[in-house]
Amino acid sequence: MSHVLVVILDDLKRMPDLIEAWHAIGVPGVTILESVGGYRASTWLRRVGLGALDRLFEAEEVRRRTLLVAIEEDELLERAIAEADRVMGGFDRPNSGVLLALPVVQSRGLRKVQRQEREQELPPAVWPGWAVRRHTPIKVVNEILALEPTIVRPQTSLETVARAMMEHCNVHVVCVVDDHERLIGLIGLRRLADDLFFHIMPEEFMSEITDLERALEYANKSRMRTAADAMQEPVWVKPEETVKDAFKRMHENRLSGLPVVDDLYHVVGYINLLELMAVCTEYGDETSEAGEGEP
Repeated sequence: MSHVLVVILDDLKRMPDLIEAWHAIGVPGVTILESVGGYRASTWLRRVGLGALDRLFEAEEVRRRTLLVAIEEDELLERAIAEADRVMGGFDRPNSGVLLALPVVQSRGLRKVQRQEREQELPPAVWPGWAVRRHTPIKVVNEILALEPTIVRPQTSLETVARAMMEHCNVHVVCVVDDHERLIGLIGLRRLADDLFFHIMPEEFMSEITDLERALEYANKSRMRTAADAMQEPVWVKPEETVKDAFKRMHENRLSGLPVVDDLYHVVGYINLLELMAVCTEYGDETSEAGEGEP
């Protein structure tokens, strides 16, 4: 059965990211409607007077957008909902919006011919013999050490997070998941150590306060108590992605490991830099021997 996915957005700043995420997983075209919440509109009109009706859609505090998408496949619908939930940071968050999935009895014109994307050409590797390794799928990498991810809830205390990390000594990035088991944040080892040692020896951090920005950071650290307080934005890799994708995200986010997630952002594994190095050096001896005879 087909469905219409309806998302009423309050947080308009996230709309471009949502549309881009849907496009990336193959969601068909999105219809965007300008809309106004009835409660907000009536409150605003009472305050400014009925004479402002002609400016109703210009008022920032009552503006909304309604996104409509027709989807045939159940699996794509679940992925689209998961992407929307991820981009919006959960629809339980205040001023985020509302998501509805409605059944459709009949539909026409949902399948269109998709434009073929041109494949990106990659520059040659400095060590050509190893170039093929960057295309190794993550599902292959994940089997090398078979590391078990460390998973906690947002309300977990930092002390408990530290204990959980110590139980998995090779896993230096903790995954924070919500009640639906969806990845919502990460805590790296260095950040966790800073947040814990701040409460043990705060004097070591006071010497770093040189301006207002540092003072605000100090104040924020003093309030750190749970995983939700300490976590950063989630970063991940999927099984069908490659070594190149994983290293790029680790490098850009200064992380030594990444969770592996499925299409619904459930954590299904964990990889670290050591595994990536193992894959890339698997044929290192052969490459070195081949290079010795070259001029």
